[in-house]
Amino acid sequence: MIMPDNSVFVKVENPNMAPDRTKNQRLPMAERLTTFQEVEQTYTEEEALREASRCMGCPSRWCSKECPAGMPVPEFIREVRAGNYEAAYELISSASPLPEFCSRLCPQEKQCQSNCSRAIRTEAVGIGRLERFVVERHYLSGAPAKTAAPTGKTVAVVGSGPSGLAAAQRLAEKGHRVVVIEANEHPGGLLRYGIPGMKLEKDILDRKIDALLQMGVAFQTGITATADTVKDYDAVVLAVGTGNARSIPMEGAENARGIVKAVSYLSGENTAEGKDVIIIGGGDTGNDCVGTAIRQGAKSITQIEMLPQVTKVRHVIDPMPAHPAEKKFDASQEECLNKFLKDPHIYQATVKAVETDAVGNLVAAKVVRLSAGYDESRRLVMTEIPGSEEVLPCGLIVIAAGFIGPEAKVAEAFGVETTARSNIADQGYATSAAKIFACGDCRTGQSLVVKAMVDGRDCAEAVDACLRG
Repeated sequence: MIMPDNSVFVKVENPNMAPDRTKNQRLPMAERLTTFQEVEQTYTEEEALREASRCMGCPSRWCSKECPAGMPVPEFIREVRAGNYEAAYELISSASPLPEFCSRLCPQEKQCQSNCSRAIRTEAVGIGRLERFVVERHYLSGAPAKTAAPTGKTVAVVGSGPSGLAAAQRLAEKGHRVVVIEANEHPGGLLRYGIPGMKLEKDILDRKIDALLQMGVAFQTGITATADTVKDYDAVVLAVGTGNARSIPMEGAENARGIVKAVSYLSGENTAEGKDVIIIGGGDTGNDCVGTAIRQGAKSITQIEMLPQVTKVRHVIDPMPAHPAEKKFDASQEECLNKFLKDPHIYQATVKAVETDAVGNLVAAKVVRLSAGYDESRRLVMTEIPGSEEVLPCGLIVIAAGFIGPEAKVAEAFGVETTARSNIADQGYATSAAKIFACGDCRTGQSLVVKAMVDGRDCAEAVDACLRG
């Protein structure tokens, strides 16, 4: 068969037609509740080869088209099946500078795997698990990173989260001398301070930092960069993320002790040990806070979600009933079910007020239920239901309600313009200030790790084009 790009479609010989995805090992529940080790384990070689043979190499390649990074999925899986693991890694890294993180943190079930042709009737191919296997094989091989001849140009990357690390790697690969400037004590940004070890052990992050050091990337930590700090560089990339976390208005919260933002909590501020914990936010970060509170020994955990619970609607008439949709529980929900025998969620609710003791310590929270409706513009509006208040015991509230852009002082420090949503304004990654570029969440707003990585990757291309004239 001739493909639209004039290539020849190669049919997979003797594919594995097993309907179920090859399971990877997971840390036993008893260990999960007492350790921050990664829950999901890497495929063995036998498991990886078995799963790789489930890929049909479909000519449609919907998996690649729906990957934010444009990963050449059928191609790298074909190399896995042939045992060419380093060739598979080169294909993966051609699209993703940070596959060790994306393979662990990407919601593949909502992206590449949800568009796998096998998922029409059976379970999708375990794309993320195969990517992780290949990355681990690459590190075991000790293969050196490839870089171009030095260009003599210097680039400062301000921020070392997913977008900053991606930009730094791509720029180093192109031969530029890169210095990453990080305000925190250690590099990694969100990957270090906002994602707990049960999803990403810090050894994996440190290994990536070491790989970048071997490529010639330098790291300066504990430094708050300004325009003056970086004035001698040929180009500057702002990759500072979104440090402006949303707050939730609560009566009585002004002087209460025991209310903390999610990133501060996940980085070690406050502990849930022996406390009744309320987590406001039902997204990934809220789930990470649930898992952390369990491991810290919380007395109870309630997760408040303002929006309605998402349910799948099935058509009454379905002449081709498909394989039942995957029911994916977040690891923290599984752990709550195991420890507390219940799902921690309360949907369509918010914390209206808090109560404190005589010295200001949090002792209770007033939760109110919300009804869902739409305004004249068909936007979802959540309205308080009168008389639905419920008082819950509470010694710690963690707010995981997302972010609303980078801190204002960043734009002021570098003299760059911002958008109406307080993000750094740009034209093709170039800001309003000469030689200063921006990428990641500080440019786009809050997003997934993979999207921040892609933004850093593409920003590096823009910087490289500018430096080469």
